[in-house]
Order: sequence, then structure tokens, then C-alpha cells
Amino acid sequence: MTPIIRTQRPRTILLLDTLLTCAGWLAFSYLITAGLISVANGTDHSLEFSVMGQPASTTLVLLLYVTIAAINALLLMLWGTYRKRLTRSAPQSRVPMDDVSQAERFALSGAQLEDIRLSRLLVIHHAEDGEISRWESADTSAIRLSA
Repeated sequence: MTPIIRTQRPRTILLLDTLLTCAGWLAFSYLITAGLISVANGTDHSLEFSVMGQPASTTLVLLLYVTIAAINALLLMLWGTYRKRLTRSAPQSRVPMDDVSQAERFALSGAQLEDIRLSRLLVIHHAEDGEISRWESADTSAIRLSA
């Protein structure tokens, strides 16, 4: 099983997650298979639901489903709040970069950085190593919009 999003987590959490996922898929597979077999045999009694041996009304069944959904939603919100508080980290300070450090970071001269800033339309080409190899700027007054 390969998760779509990979995060670093302890092996115990990974094992618990894997076990719960497998249990969920097994339960889903059992229920869908049992339902398909009962429909194929003509023994589908899905609308008959009994509580303590007596048939239950539709209202009671819907109330039971809504209650289960509300409990699931509450558990999910509690888990999310717990995880958010557990993994809270100090926010990173966002100090704006000055022109000199920005030019050094992108291997540009001060004049080149100013040229890039003043361009209204800019296409930047990167080299294999990620550095800026060249750029093309266009004057937006040359662009004509047809009516």
C-alpha cells in the first residue's frame, strides 16, 4: 500500500494506520460481497431492520444513522484538534529580503534585478541546475487588444 501523501511518522502510527485501513477495506469487501450475493439469490432483506426482535420504523433507522454520522464527525473534529495542537510549531519569521541578498540568491547583478522588477511581462528560462539562464521581457504597450 502506497499512500498518496507521504509524511514522516513513527512506525507504530504507520502500523496502526495500515491495520485500520486494511480492516476498513475487509469490512467494505465483505458487505459489498454479501449484498451482491443476496441480491443475486433474491434474498435481499435490507429494508427489514429489527431492534430487539421487533421491526424498526424508518424514522428510528434514520435517527440511528444520523446519530452515528454525528458521532463520527465529532470524533474526526476531536482528532484533528488534538493533532493540530500536538504538531504546532513556532511560525517562521518572514523577513523580507533586501536587494543584495536577492541578487546573490539568483546570481544576478543589481541592474539585472531592477530590469526584472520593472518588466510587466517576463519569461524566465532556467538552466539545468535551476539558475536563471536568461529572460525575455516585453513592453506591454506593444500588445493590442482587438475589440
